[in-house]
Amino acid sequence: MRVRFFDVGQALSVLVELPDGRAILVDAGESPKRAGCGAPCEAWNDHLLDGVTSSLGGRPIDLLWITHPHSDHLGGVPELLEKVAVKAYADNGRDLDKKPVQRARNAVVAHGAKLHEIVPGAKSPLPDGTGLTLRPILPESFPPSCAQGDANDCSIGLRIDYCKSSVLFTGDAEAAEEALLDPGGPVTLLQVGHHGSETSSSPSFLAKAAPKYAVISSGKPHEGTNATYCHPRKKTVEKLDQVLGGQQGKALRVFDGAVSCKGAGEDHWSDVPTSDRLFATARDGDVTLVTTGDGTFVRK
Repeated sequence: MRVRFFDVGQALSVLVELPDGRAILVDAGESPKRAGCGAPCEAWNDHLLDGVTSSLGGRPIDLLWITHPHSDHLGGVPELLEKVAVKAYADNGRDLDKKPVQRARNAVVAHGAKLHEIVPGAKSPLPDGTGLTLRPILPESFPPSCAQGDANDCSIGLRIDYCKSSVLFTGDAEAAEEALLDPGGPVTLLQVGHHGSETSSSPSFLAKAAPKYAVISSGKPHEGTNATYCHPRKKTVEKLDQVLGGQQGKALRVFDGAVSCKGAGEDHWSDVPTSDRLFATARDGDVTLVTTGDGTFVRK
């Protein structure tokens, strides 16, 4: 099983190539047309389209899984569907009055992909395979913050198990939703929630998930929309290091969170050594991790 985290700046898109040849894309990155972003968002989208098409080599995406209706997760759907065939599309069925969601769903309908709404208790639209189990990860009911308009806490996660290896995607689920999630036991590889924000990766959730490896997808400091988010955060990286263990790896530039991000000076950014089991697209570019199902991942 091959898991490729694309370097799509302050966004998320991950291609999972299953051992049986099927492909799942979790989220589709930022819209190249996002207002106020300009060239960075265009470059991120171009990189995603090039990466997906080269990885698939003409094969379709069997399942496009959108964790939640924010532009940095579903904004790139229309452009993706112009380049790659998608058999099935899954989202949480929320915020249907919002333009990014309408734009994505209209493209899905126009290109003939089958649309699935994932609600508590739903099964994966893509069936299991030999040695493979796919399971939606979401609470029995979303936290009040979801109903109050926090789309992050309406995230629909996805867990994929291949023999003794597993990968868990949580989108931007924050602490309120994490408290309600059952990750299905320890996981081998974790997509770090909300781009390494302090609002996610709560200690109790990390204890439940107990990952061996983790990947943060975020923009570089001051790059595009990350100029107003300042991800990843130092406290989050420190928590991940404690859980992951391993050897000391390369330094990662992190924000201390002591002041508001917008307009914060360089004195609030620092380079901190991290576990060699923690990867970050802002530092490492595309991160491709491969497993034979033995409970370990190796970077390719």
